[in-house]
Amino acid sequence: MPSSLDYQIEQAKQDLKLHKLAVKVRSKSVVSTTCDRLASPAVLGFAVGTGFFIGKMSDRPKKVKAPGEKKSPTNVVIKILRVFAGVQSASSFAKHL
Repeated sequence: MPSSLDYQIEQAKQDLKLHKLAVKVRSKSVVSTTCDRLASPAVLGFAVGTGFFIGKMSDRPKKVKAPGEKKSPTNVVIKILRVFAGVQSASSFAKHL
């Protein structure tokens, strides 16, 4: 016949097991919700805008153009690709939170 103390120990073990399971389920839910919210277009747009603003406000030295140098179409494409890469990085970061 099991004693009252044995029953209490088994009950505490079962409670602990259920609590661990509840924590695991809740943490997965929180991660999923956080990823969904961080990957939303509004948040990604805000992140890009903030990065752009910080880049403009930083004290980077200006590039000196050689006389007669024009804007190259490839420079524009490179800038656009950098923006896309930044958005993609922010999105992949949000998925791993």
